[in-house]
Amino acid sequence: MYEWRRMTPEERKEVLAARQHSGRPWHRPPHFDFGEGAYLLSAACYQHSPIIGASAERIAEFEQSLLAFLEQHAREVHAWCVLPNHYHALADASNVKGLLAVLG
Repeated sequence: MYEWRRMTPEERKEVLAARQHSGRPWHRPPHFDFGEGAYLLSAACYQHSPIIGASAERIAEFEQSLLAFLEQHAREVHAWCVLPNHYHALADASNVKGLLAVLG
């Protein structure tokens, strides 16, 4: 699933150097800002552990928190999905970098 886990320390060092050289984030996909519009926001729990879905109550609390956050910071939420170890939301944003900074 993750190449990083199968890499040797030397291979990891090479990958990080290449990402740094190209100006890309070291440990995550790059975030692109295409201006105002719809964005697919996704995040996963560390090592895809089911932290969000540890219990039915926990997943419901997370869902409410995520939707409350998006209602405050996004213009419109088109769709969302909360799963035990990650979530997705399709939302309109006028400043996606600012939205991601607050969400992070």
